[in-house]
Amino acid sequence: MNPYLAAAGIRFNDFVFSEPKRLVEWTPPKCAGICAILARDSNWAPKPFQPLCFLEFGNNADLRRLARIPNTGALFVAALPMPFSTTAQRTEIRNELVGAYNPPWQAAAGAALPDELAHKLHELRFLLAGIDRLFEAPSEAPPRRAIGFVPQPAPAPEKNQLTPA
Repeated sequence: MNPYLAAAGIRFNDFVFSEPKRLVEWTPPKCAGICAILARDSNWAPKPFQPLCFLEFGNNADLRRLARIPNTGALFVAALPMPFSTTAQRTEIRNELVGAYNPPWQAAAGAALPDELAHKLHELRFLLAGIDRLFEAPSEAPPRRAIGFVPQPAPAPEKNQLTPA
């Protein structure tokens, strides 16, 4: 096979990630993107790596949680740089990959990460508060003026004035 025809890296769906590298040696690219945490598995082909999870990196993504993963010496990572992408675009692609590969660390297909769940819960609370405001009993409105011409009552005479008898 001609090496110039094959893209270097590992392919998941239609996305070509970088060549897998040991997680302990990996530094994320300077731009945002998606990374796949991989474990060596001879049952997977054409490259013997099974995806354990797909994560976002860059912009506001926090990859410090990777340091808490046990046995990182046996894990690999492949990155899909996505410069100038939005968080929504990266989330959509990550969810597509999770749905397609059902990685063990994200067992429920399309499951959201804890950060996303907290954000969605906050949005839901905001939405429910808005709905509650719609169904609140209206506060007492000031009395409305009558429509049309309403004659004004004549002013009452003052007590100091003399009135004819």
